[in-house]
Amino acid sequence: MAISKDHYYRLGSEVAQERIEAATSLVSELSELGTKDDWQYALNRLIKGLITSRQSARFGFSMALTEILSELIQRKGDYEDITVEYYLNLLLNTTQIASSMKGKEERSVLFGRLFGLQVLINTKVLFNSSICDEEPILKFINYIIELSNLKSWLRETTIFTLLQFIRVFLSDETNQSKELKEKVIMTVLQLTNDQGLNLSSEGVAIYLTIPKLKRSKLAANIVNEKANWKNGDPFTKGNLPLLSKALKDVEVADPEGNETNKGGKNPKQKGSWSPRIPFVWDLILQEFNSIDEDIEEVSNENSKKRKKSSSKDSKRKQHKSVIDSNNISIHEFWKVVIDDSFYSEKSSHERKYWGFEIFSKFIKELNNPDSIQYLFTPNFMRCLVNQSAQSNRLLHKISSKALKTITDEAQAHPEKLNIIFKSLINENNGGTWNFDLITRSKTIDTLLSIKANNQVLLQLKDDLIQTLNEAVENQEEIDNNTFKKSNDNKIKWCLDKLIVVVRRNLVNLSTIEDNKVIEDIIKLLVKQTFFESSGKQQLSTHIKNICQEKLNSILAEVINLKRSDNTWAYFTLKYLLKLEESSKFKNLTEFDEEILVVKQETTDVLKTIVELYSATKVESKIDQLRCFELLYSMVLLQLYLGEDEAVQIIAELNMCYENTFSNEIDDNVDTSVVLTEIILSFISKQSNLLKKLAHTVWEFFICSEDASGKLRLNEGSLQLLFDVLCSKENKEGQQKLFEGEDEMEIVEDDDEEGKMEEEGKDDDDEEDDDDDEEEDEEEEEEEEEEDEDEGEPDSDEIESEYESANDGADVDNKDRITQLDRDTNIKLAKALGIPTGDSGEVKFDELDSSDDEEYESDSMDDDQMIAMDKQLSEIFRERQSVLANISSGNKRKAEVVQAKQTMVLFKNNILDLIEIFNKVKPNSIFNLYCVKPLITLINLTLNKELGVKAHKILKTKLNKTKITEEELTKAFSSNEEIEEFKVSLLNIITELQDNLNSKKSSNQSHLLACNQSCIIIAKNLILVDSSLVEQIIDIYSLSLKKWALNSKSNITPSLFFDFINWLNSKR
Repeated sequence: MAISKDHYYRLGSEVAQERIEAATSLVSELSELGTKDDWQYALNRLIKGLITSRQSARFGFSMALTEILSELIQRKGDYEDITVEYYLNLLLNTTQIASSMKGKEERSVLFGRLFGLQVLINTKVLFNSSICDEEPILKFINYIIELSNLKSWLRETTIFTLLQFIRVFLSDETNQSKELKEKVIMTVLQLTNDQGLNLSSEGVAIYLTIPKLKRSKLAANIVNEKANWKNGDPFTKGNLPLLSKALKDVEVADPEGNETNKGGKNPKQKGSWSPRIPFVWDLILQEFNSIDEDIEEVSNENSKKRKKSSSKDSKRKQHKSVIDSNNISIHEFWKVVIDDSFYSEKSSHERKYWGFEIFSKFIKELNNPDSIQYLFTPNFMRCLVNQSAQSNRLLHKISSKALKTITDEAQAHPEKLNIIFKSLINENNGGTWNFDLITRSKTIDTLLSIKANNQVLLQLKDDLIQTLNEAVENQEEIDNNTFKKSNDNKIKWCLDKLIVVVRRNLVNLSTIEDNKVIEDIIKLLVKQTFFESSGKQQLSTHIKNICQEKLNSILAEVINLKRSDNTWAYFTLKYLLKLEESSKFKNLTEFDEEILVVKQETTDVLKTIVELYSATKVESKIDQLRCFELLYSMVLLQLYLGEDEAVQIIAELNMCYENTFSNEIDDNVDTSVVLTEIILSFISKQSNLLKKLAHTVWEFFICSEDASGKLRLNEGSLQLLFDVLCSKENKEGQQKLFEGEDEMEIVEDDDEEGKMEEEGKDDDDEEDDDDDEEEDEEEEEEEEEEDEDEGEPDSDEIESEYESANDGADVDNKDRITQLDRDTNIKLAKALGIPTGDSGEVKFDELDSSDDEEYESDSMDDDQMIAMDKQLSEIFRERQSVLANISSGNKRKAEVVQAKQTMVLFKNNILDLIEIFNKVKPNSIFNLYCVKPLITLINLTLNKELGVKAHKILKTKLNKTKITEEELTKAFSSNEEIEEFKVSLLNIITELQDNLNSKKSSNQSHLLACNQSCIIIAKNLILVDSSLVEQIIDIYSLSLKKWALNSKSNITPSLFFDFINWLNSKR
């Protein structure tokens, strides 16, 4: 049976799997049925197939040829004449170049020869001493090196094939003799020299493939040596200029001044450029990594104490100890070969492209992280910044890719993070602190957002503080302006990034109680906020204000993190007091004697709390003491910051502290109410720090139980919250709530991300309740559809509030301005000596011509003119001061908008407190007390988000409240009180339904909330007393009757449907 010729056709298929199947079938049939002629035909046919112009066919034929040649060479008998040498001659004869060939045909033939030589390597017959002797191996080497010099575009690929052979031949996989291995390497070096490839990128690759210890010895034996590397090693010191030129593929002159083509020819220069960097860079990278490994090995060996060592080990150590001094370092190599060549101003875009690719390869594959710093050189940084800053730059894409590689590598290997970050901001090497700004990227921010271990974060912190200190020392005043100085932007950037380091790594930092990263940052901010250092450059007023903001920000981030001994607020205060006693620092905060006494007394109380805190082991008491320690520490810090209310809050805290921990309890002081008032004063300010402080105290003290097991929260405390929720969201509501006092201060703390995290906290809490919320999905969807129609209050609503709040204000202001103009005219006339009437009108007719001459300017001397000018300036200054105190229309309108925003924010914070209480005490009776105020808020507010948030709390939090007999027993001391409580709940249901019947709801959410609230209360009533179901049904029945008989009733049928469905589920 003849061998099928169809296999040869299928070897040229575009489908890889089909080629594999064809090669397998061909070899199988030849092994089973093939004669010598069939094998010979297959060999010839496959070799000829290599010179095809179809790349896929070349792959298929070379694959089949590898298997067939391997089989033929190892066969005995009739096949003994088929040897490696026979194959080489056959390949060379088949791939001869004719002068009549076109360029494309010549290219196919030469690549066919290369594939044929690669087949010999794949068969591994060259590495078997029993099959192949010295002569065919040397002939193979000669053919492949000659082929490399035929065409410049073929050289790199051919030398790559040769190096594949050398690597395998020198490895332990071969059984060739050591002498033959050295002879083969010597032959390669001699032929490389004869072809003039020594000082080329391929020549560098050949030398780097040879073991380092043998390079010099073998290179010294080259006959008729042309220009070559010093000591036969491209990476020996002294070869750096030659290496730079060779890797740029430019003609290299003989370093000794001889002609490079003497006795031979120079290699042709490559005429085309490819975006793929040459493979020699992989070998260079391996060279540097091997040097680092050798040095590390020597270091490890020297660190081990051994009493005895052999002479052989001693010599090896001695040799390795001088590796670093005899070879080109990565620092020297990168500066000369890369930075001064590939990134120089005169370099082409193609070379710079290669430079970016080489940088990406090195930063990813260098084993020694310390070597990465040498990659960030001045020219490279200049190119990186310029090319990445503008999208229309030719190399913008590759430079952006380099930035992405930087961040990805730091993410994958955090041990490189510090080096990369420091290199990017190192101004000595072209870096800059505002790197992200000028490159329009987020490289620095991304690096600082990487989750790293404590050691890495410590180094990052040290680098930022060092940069900040250098900026402070080198700053200059701007036109004697103490408010702002020359390096303020740089200092602010450092402060911003210090906070980012803490914020983005808060989870890792929280695992270490006394974390030095947080401690050092707080110490820095305390120094710069409250003190001046003697004999040093001082920060501008602008930066000191920013330091205060950053101190508030970091305290807001770490306020709930535990320390081994006390809170972070107390740590901050303790360090402040320590610096206050030091003679090296001057405190910028000055206190009068009264406040100094308050400060000292409060400090003494704090010390007592800390002592009690460390002595007690009762968990509940520890939380109470921690809250008071936190409160006292924060209020004292506010005192240092000049907060007006701090002294009053300290007095209130003293009452609460004494009432909580002393044996004598003052019945006139309700600790819960007083602390709630303090908490409200905190959350009324737009400060994330005070908001988190309020949440902490509310959760761990107000919402906790006292020693008797009774909840500290009471109706008085809740009423304070409800008063806020039920207030109008305008200037009138604000003034009524705070009794005219301007307590709604704005305290900026540069903590937008922290606020976002707080807002996102609601969603985190709801994850635990997903199962219970499934039953409310339909209602939520319905509500969201309705809420979309509500929207925000438009400008007409603001105008109406503005007009109602300012009736008569315009008339009054107009009268004041008229009177001001009259008074000003009289003063001006008096100063100029001009007669006026009582109305302020100037009487020009009373001035005679003779008197006019007295007031001519040329008749006044200089002193009179100066005095007149001062008098007139004072008059106009007084007028401007009065005008500033008169509210203009725009100013009053802005006040209305500000009052509305402030009240909405305040109510949002109140809802947070209610949500925290529900999380801590989900089954408390006080949850039901919150129902009615939330309903009022939903109907009252014009802010969509606020209404949605209140409704969300009602249906996802309060809806899960389940009052038990135990809760009633804790809350009430007698059965009469319990009965009153039940009646009050029934009254709430009745009142909600009566309001729905008689009053129109402002939005659909209010109707839904009322329906849900009635069921929430009814559900809890039946839990504590099942006999109340009849009364509840009676209430609904009465409402149903009113709805049916009154066509104008605002009750919706859903009220009854929801109730019936709920009753049906409980039957």
